[in-house]
Amino acid sequence: MPQNLFAACRTDNGLIAKRIRLDNNVQQAVEEIFAEQEARFRKGIVEEVNFDGRWKPDNDQVLTIDVNVLSDGQIFSNTINANPVSIPGMDTARFDEQDIKAIFTGISANGSEKILVQQFSARQMLSRKFSLLHDGNAFRRLTDPAFTLDTSLTCIVEEGRIKFRSFHKMRAILNLVDVYRVATDQEVQDFANHSSFDIADINAFNQTIDQTSRKLIHAIQNSGVLNDHSVNDIKEAAASVGLNLTINNGRISMPTNRAEIKNLLRFLDDGLYEAPLSRRRYVTNSKRPV
Repeated sequence: MPQNLFAACRTDNGLIAKRIRLDNNVQQAVEEIFAEQEARFRKGIVEEVNFDGRWKPDNDQVLTIDVNVLSDGQIFSNTINANPVSIPGMDTARFDEQDIKAIFTGISANGSEKILVQQFSARQMLSRKFSLLHDGNAFRRLTDPAFTLDTSLTCIVEEGRIKFRSFHKMRAILNLVDVYRVATDQEVQDFANHSSFDIADINAFNQTIDQTSRKLIHAIQNSGVLNDHSVNDIKEAAASVGLNLTINNGRISMPTNRAEIKNLLRFLDDGLYEAPLSRRRYVTNSKRPV
């Protein structure tokens, strides 16, 4: 069955799909390109790991997200399962105005589906560049709307799950706020007011922390670690990995330096450890249970 090519376009109401019309020769070439990229995507993968917002995959792993937990997650399946003619065609004359986030194709048959997705960015639009096209024995300037395909897949959608390796690329396509959150201002305030901490200037703390620290704060709040362990237990455990905490009136004094704050937050999120042989301290790449 021939595969159709679609674009996922960002609108004020979320992602919508548009059909990219291809002639027969190009259609076959595109299918071959996606098939080759699928083979490279799957090569060496031996394990699928559920993405929790913190995991960075090893070379033999792929991350997965249930499509149902994402607001835009069903766009790929809904498009592939629809009659292609019912999907509005791309306005080629206004191609660079469509805010395209992904190019995808796929097959749905016998109750199963497989969808291959590439991230799409503005730099792939050749009409925005001074592009030269071979014509006879010379080159002429490309003036018609044109674009290039990416050199690799961003994700594969199958069995109700999105399988991917790069969070950065996935975030450029889909809203991942439901699986990857940073602490809100109120959550930061609640964290700073926790009885385990002594923070001299909460406003200064708010201005010092960055996006990574907010992510760690959100994870710490969700884990309940501050409620499950006493300040003395936390201090003793921190010392075992070379992190010396200052205790003031039974509370942990929050550092004022951004890097030191981040180290404390990483420790509280089980992201800082000391190697038993070398005694070197490391920030964990992932927290996969063993």
